[in-house]
Parts: sequence; C-alpha cells; structure tokens
Amino acid sequence: MKLTFIHDGPLFYDDRGVYYEYAYHELFERYSYLADEITFMMRTRQIYGDKVFTPVPPQVKVVSVPDFKKPELYFRNKPEAERIVSRQVMASDILVLRSQSSVAQLALKYIKKYDKPYIIEAVGCSWDSYWNHGLIGKLVAPGMFFKTRSAIRKAPYVCYVTESFLQKRYPARGKTLSCSNVVLDEISEDVLEKRLERLSSFDPEYSLVLGTAAALDTRYKGQEYVIRALKDMKDMGYNVRYRLAGGMNGRQDSCFLRELSEKLGVSELVSFEGSLDMEQMKAFYDSLDIYIQPSKQEGLPRSVIEAMSRGCPVTGTDIAGIPELIRPELLFRKGSPDEVIKGIRKVLSSDLKKEAADNFRKARKFRRRELTEKRQLFYDGFLEDMKNKEKL
Repeated sequence: MKLTFIHDGPLFYDDRGVYYEYAYHELFERYSYLADEITFMMRTRQIYGDKVFTPVPPQVKVVSVPDFKKPELYFRNKPEAERIVSRQVMASDILVLRSQSSVAQLALKYIKKYDKPYIIEAVGCSWDSYWNHGLIGKLVAPGMFFKTRSAIRKAPYVCYVTESFLQKRYPARGKTLSCSNVVLDEISEDVLEKRLERLSSFDPEYSLVLGTAAALDTRYKGQEYVIRALKDMKDMGYNVRYRLAGGMNGRQDSCFLRELSEKLGVSELVSFEGSLDMEQMKAFYDSLDIYIQPSKQEGLPRSVIEAMSRGCPVTGTDIAGIPELIRPELLFRKGSPDEVIKGIRKVLSSDLKKEAADNFRKARKFRRRELTEKRQLFYDGFLEDMKNKEKL
C-alpha cells in the first residue's frame, strides 16, 4: 500500500540532498500502520549552514511541489504543481491531507477524479491563518474558510487535533476522531519534583524568565507583544528575561523580532536560542519560570503541551485550542502588550506549585500509548471501509 501525506510544508534539504523537518515528528511511524510506502508531498526549501532540524526518515520518499501560494508565483508555478499533484495522487492508494494547505486543496480535485480513499487532518483554522497575514490575507480569508469548511464537511474521515474548537468551526458529516497531534513519551515524576523545588525559591523581582517556542518569522505567533511588554515589566520591578526558541524556517532573512528588541531598547532582555533538538527543548522549558503562548492563531499548540509536561506554569491567548489546555483564569486577549502583562501577572498571583502539578498531570493524556491506541482504532475503521468498498 502506498500512502501520501500532503501539506504545504516546507521540508528542508541541504547540499547533500538530505531532507529535514521541524513539524512532522512521528508521522512515518504513525502512517506505517496504514501503508508500507510513505511519501511526503509538499514544498521544499534549501537550508544553508548549521541548522537544528530533525532528519526525515530515509524510508520516506519526498515529492516537491513548487510554491504557488504567493500571487506573484501563482501563474508561473500552478501548472507544474497541478501535474505533480495529479501524478502523485493517481499513484497513491491512501491520501492524508492536512488542512490549511493549498497543496491539499489542489489534491482534493484529483482525489475525487480518481476516487481515492483519504483522511483529512484538521490541525488549524484557515480563517485565523489568513486573517492574520496582512491585507491580502484578509481578502483571501473568507474564501479559504469556506473551502476548508466544505472540504471537511464532505470528507469521509476527519481527525481533529482539538476537542471542540475545530469541530465547532469546521463540522464534519463523516467519521471523526479527536486526537492530539502532539505525542509525548513517558514523563518521570522527577521532572515535577525539580520544578516544585525551583518554585520554592522563586522571586520574580529577583529573576523572572519567560519563554516562547515558535518560528521567529511567523508573525501570528505573537512574540512581538511579549517583547513590547518587557520595558513596562522592568519598570514594574520585575527582573525579567525573555527566551525565544525557534528558527527562521530555513530562511536567511533578517529577524524582525531581533530588530524590534533593538529598536525598543530591550535587546539585553531578549535571548534568541535558535532551533533546538528534542533534548535541548526539555532543558529550555526547565529554564523558564513561565511559558507564554501569545499567538493570534493556533490549532492545539505543541509547545504549550511540552511546557506543561515539564511542570512549567503557562499562560496564553484565549484563541483556538489554547483554552482546552490552560485554565480560563490564566488566559489573555491576543495582540496587546498590556494583555500579555495581565496574563503573566495572573500566573504570578496563582498558586504556582499547584499550577505546575496540574499542568504536569494534564500533559499525561498526551502520552504515546494512549494516543496511538486511539488513533489506530480510527485507522482500523478506515481500512475496513476501504476493503468493503473494493469488494463492491
């Protein structure tokens, strides 16, 4: 059986032709339950220099689709993208499409043409994704919202990463599963004990370390609002530092966030950690006093769950799937430095040890064994329907 996973990506490749990723952990193992040949079809981009990404398993084939999302590239690249997508869909037995993807939207046309079985993974909101990308994004958002809504409504199988947010916004008629895309290995109780010990001597006026893990060139992640809040927090008496984990999606562009921190005169308070591997990320979360997710758009954020698994107190915006993870009392409204400060102060006024323990316990529902069993039961139904259809 041949399965193709379809998303916009990107995947990255070096000068040796080795592919890397930062957002598709676990997928080879997951889809191997459905098929014995796995292909990733998405945009690709070359990286230069030393970047910390996860190598794509060598068993995974990669089909590169040219970028046709940007208006200036649409007419130049769309015909070639059509040919590549059509050919790959025809050659596949199973297709897995990730929502909010132009390549996936294009693939749907050929899936219907060749009558191929498929699953849609609903991982984020098209409206939020486009609305938060300037004037052109706002013009495109309504159309993409209704395209995504229609695609999910008509899909025979839909896997949602949220428990309720995406289900309400993009309801499905077919068979559905609520199952997080974030999978955690078993977490030692020692992690929580070390966190509680750290909190015993915590004093935000002596030292307050905030952190966010997200791509630095994705403006809707909202790190800029934390940076804008730093000077006011320092004036309030907090000895605050802000650590940012994340890279530039393989680009060599100047970093808006770094330039902003210099412009506002708070660059000495901001630390850019770069792209970190899985073990480094654990150390990153352990170094924080509060993890903050200031996003203007999300699905169910991996970084919040990972921070919780390290017993880290968390706050974030009241959008998308974030309220499914963080107590309402600790949320704040998006797009405002003042709201960021409110969220941080809410956490500081809470029982931090209780928050740490509660977050650690909540993260356990994202353990590998529980989620794998849940997902494979869903896949069993999909495969059974495939067999029954072939018999007709």
